[in-house]
Amino acid sequence: MTSVDEIMSAPVFAVSARDNLARARNLMLRNDVSRLVVVDEGRLLGIVTKKDLGMRLNQSEPQWRRRPLDQVPVDLIMTPDPITVEPSGEVQAVAQTMLDRDVSSLVVYNSKDGVLGIVTKHDLVRYFTLVGCPLRVGDMMSGKPAVVSRLHTINSVIDVMTENNTDRVVVTDADNEKNASGMITLDDLGFVEINPRTGKSFKEARKESIGGPKRYRAYVKLPMVAEDVMASPLVTVQRKTMAQDAARIMEESNFDMLPVVDGEIVGQFNYENILKWLSEGQE
Repeated sequence: MTSVDEIMSAPVFAVSARDNLARARNLMLRNDVSRLVVVDEGRLLGIVTKKDLGMRLNQSEPQWRRRPLDQVPVDLIMTPDPITVEPSGEVQAVAQTMLDRDVSSLVVYNSKDGVLGIVTKHDLVRYFTLVGCPLRVGDMMSGKPAVVSRLHTINSVIDVMTENNTDRVVVTDADNEKNASGMITLDDLGFVEINPRTGKSFKEARKESIGGPKRYRAYVKLPMVAEDVMASPLVTVQRKTMAQDAARIMEESNFDMLPVVDGEIVGQFNYENILKWLSEGQE
């Protein structure tokens, strides 16, 4: 059996609990990672992810009342006491733990050396492409993904994700759900500008002449919508596509899911399908 230390990602980038979210966000961007461990004097306190940053968008307060990212400490949104695994742990057990605990990564840790690495859903997708799965996408796929229209606001996109217990949606044309053109994940939303839930109107005062009466011009600030942030064009697969080939597309494109299309969207092939197969020890 393959052990965790053979597939884990290392080194792991870290922040302290009192670092601010702006620093965490910049560290993710600079190093092209989607999660950071939170440590204090060598002690593992938590983990913060792109998804955590994306969830911060789902706030009802207008933008002008929200604290800027550089004023929000990491410990306010981090997940405390992250799940860990020994470097000698088996891939099958890791896949099962991720499914059971609904997490997308485990910190590789032991009491002697501390944090050694991290094993993520993408590490397991990469591993899957190498082990020789004989199945096709149609043998493993899940039901249809949640959809939103191009004109859904970002906050309503997050609401749809919450209602459907998912962190990804397919974006369709406003007048034709069969015409899918993009995809949004909660990880993606961690790096967009925070916008208010609704448009906020305001007025600009100006004078026609010195000492003359004021004239006002009204403006409306519109919220960001799905088409502003979606990944496009949409990459899809068919039922007959080999599962390993679909996983390679996911790895190369850094996707969590691919819509399955046969004339219309009939399902989705996602990393959870891959974890389930690995957890059954079929590799």
